[in-house]
Amino acid sequence: MNSVKFIPVDLLFDEEGTIAADVVSPSSVLLLPAGLHLQSLRKTHPGALNLLRNHGITKIPVKKAVFFTIEEFRNVLRRVQPPVSLLNPLAAQVAAHQMEVVYSHIRNRAVREKGIRTLITLGNTLCRQVKKTPQITLSLGEDAERKQTPFLHGINVSLLAGHIAGRIFPLWPGFTESVTVAGLLHDIGKSFLLPFSDGQGRKTSVPDRQAIHTHSLLGEALLRDAGVTAQDVLSAVRSHHESWDGSGYPDGLVGEAIPVGARIVAVANFFENLVSTCDSRGKKRSDQAVSSLLATANGRFDKFIVRALLASVGLFPPGAVVELSDGRRGVVLESKERDLVRPRVLLVTGEESEKDAIPAVIDLKTTANVFIRQVYDDYGKMTVPPLRREGRSSVLFRKYHAPSSMG
Repeated sequence: MNSVKFIPVDLLFDEEGTIAADVVSPSSVLLLPAGLHLQSLRKTHPGALNLLRNHGITKIPVKKAVFFTIEEFRNVLRRVQPPVSLLNPLAAQVAAHQMEVVYSHIRNRAVREKGIRTLITLGNTLCRQVKKTPQITLSLGEDAERKQTPFLHGINVSLLAGHIAGRIFPLWPGFTESVTVAGLLHDIGKSFLLPFSDGQGRKTSVPDRQAIHTHSLLGEALLRDAGVTAQDVLSAVRSHHESWDGSGYPDGLVGEAIPVGARIVAVANFFENLVSTCDSRGKKRSDQAVSSLLATANGRFDKFIVRALLASVGLFPPGAVVELSDGRRGVVLESKERDLVRPRVLLVTGEESEKDAIPAVIDLKTTANVFIRQVYDDYGKMTVPPLRREGRSSVLFRKYHAPSSMG
């Protein structure tokens, strides 16, 4: 077990570990949240010591903990036997670049039409990658500088939507491909509304909420104009903001009247937004996103599709850093569909994870008397480095040809 000790405020930055309990002021204002790593505190809030002193705080409860970075986690992950399947980072880089080209030159019809066709082929490529990646949230991408972009958002929604569709309809590969493509293109209508460059350095103004509500219709129109005829793609893009109770837009569809593909993209879009949302302590953890999805699912989403996603990510999604009941720490690799609270965990601390040894992966379902005591953070999201374009920002990747059905 990790012991908790009280550290004088003046010595706090000399220690390693995490805040063991919420630190509040005499007037009940939260100053430091429990679970915050001191290493992170030093970097992000160098004035924290003065803040504590000003509120009369003299000692802080600290629990010893091993702090590890994403890079360290990746190094451990590479030594796991058998290997853990992850998305090919190049696929995400190419897709992100292609989406940026299309969004930034959306008013150039020639670039737009060619770009949409290329994105459809890339969507099919992502679909094939999804089939190889059961630990789906370990493959969600984020910018190298941790900035959320509409391009990576589209890729993440595409991965999640394709994953859900593949689980629900394993015998319908064509439908899964269509849903994956729709996830990639679901927000393309926003490219006419949000401030992206038009290729000549000009920016459009930020629209109001009513205008944003037209983006799904605009997206469908753009795809039709580019020659897209796949009804599953078009309906999912048009209807991904419809709600199960009829309160959505643009058509106010209710329940089963909402196309299945649109229902899947809606759940994937909502979950990805939750994971990527920043709060006062940084990005929301996947387990918090699961809780939020459960809390808001009633009336808004198809419960069957929500259950399909939750069965994939579990209550402790892949990438979540957890502490076990015996004091060891690890990263969740995969959840069991019928046992959401006992996933497989890659050990990062403890005797079984010596630096030079093959990392141990334990299955909590078959490990007696060991359970997850608390969740710390997410380390699963794949960092996507910027793709060098050497000044040719409007270049389309010519090796991706349009599908024959697209003309």
